[in-house]
Amino acid sequence: MVSPVTPEEKTVREFVSTFNRSELDAFVKLLDPEVEIHGMRGTRKGHDEARDWATKKPGGVQQTVLIESCQLTGDRALLEVKREWRWEEDNELAYTDELGWLFVLRNAKVLRWEPFEDKEIARTAFSA
Repeated sequence: MVSPVTPEEKTVREFVSTFNRSELDAFVKLLDPEVEIHGMRGTRKGHDEARDWATKKPGGVQQTVLIESCQLTGDRALLEVKREWRWEEDNELAYTDELGWLFVLRNAKVLRWEPFEDKEIARTAFSA
């Protein structure tokens, strides 16, 4: 029997799908007003900076995030994801990578998001 999807799981899955589709208004609605996005290029805080972070720049390679697994405990979620990077011009696959994405939620909204290149470190942070 499949267990029902919790509001927290729905939020983290929608975080990925709205990001992939560049639906920025829907993306921002998933975020707590005090959200912290810990991207590879530094921390972004609040809705405006999160929107800027999620805005894809045209040209070159573009990423699509695929969820491989989802674990939840309380207000924390861990997604193991694979990113496919494709050339915008012809959709040819440039490369892929795999990451762990750690979420902290408040009232089923994303309060903190942090990616980890090492999935084992992500699992440790999730369990902490």
